[in-house]
Amino acid sequence: MPSRSTILSNYPVVRSCDPAFARDRLFKVYGANSFDVRKPHGFAMNADHVQIGGVGLSYVEYTGEVSVGFGEVSFVRQCFSIEGAARHTSSRQSGEIVPGSWSQILPAYQPLTFEFPSGYRQVAMRIEFDVLLRSLSALLDQDIGRNLIFADTPAHPSAMEALRRRVFHLAIDYNDRGASFSSLAAGEVARMLVMKFLLCHRHN
Repeated sequence: MPSRSTILSNYPVVRSCDPAFARDRLFKVYGANSFDVRKPHGFAMNADHVQIGGVGLSYVEYTGEVSVGFGEVSFVRQCFSIEGAARHTSSRQSGEIVPGSWSQILPAYQPLTFEFPSGYRQVAMRIEFDVLLRSLSALLDQDIGRNLIFADTPAHPSAMEALRRRVFHLAIDYNDRGASFSSLAAGEVARMLVMKFLLCHRHN
């Protein structure tokens, strides 16, 4: 895979044509529990990840078709396609991430599998479920316990476009200047993204 400057290139995780190495990094950094490459010859993967408190931002691109599985992780996800279409499947839902669009909310504590085609590129946002609970409790000024369920209905497209811009802007800005952020400043930008996410999506 040719070297490409990505929006999170200062936080590299994988730059490899070796499926075994990619599997190891996916398991250790991203919490995956399965990884399958359809045709190992010609495979390549670029991936980056930055963790800002309870918020994670990841960039990934693949050469070659791959399948990546996750167990009952402690965070919710939303994926934003840059190029190509992918599929995700869990015990409760399945869907497609179409080019230039986004996935539905992918809940925490549910096993999940992704099918990525060759040439696929995306940015994914991960938010720890406990962070969402604390943030929503603060937003509503009441303790909601662990009672948080997101609606199956899609968010309004204009709200999602605004969230997408915020995610990409934060990724680019943090890639350029994150090393100079204080812990207080980093925590504040993460908090603002969580609030934007909660205000964008319908929930109970």
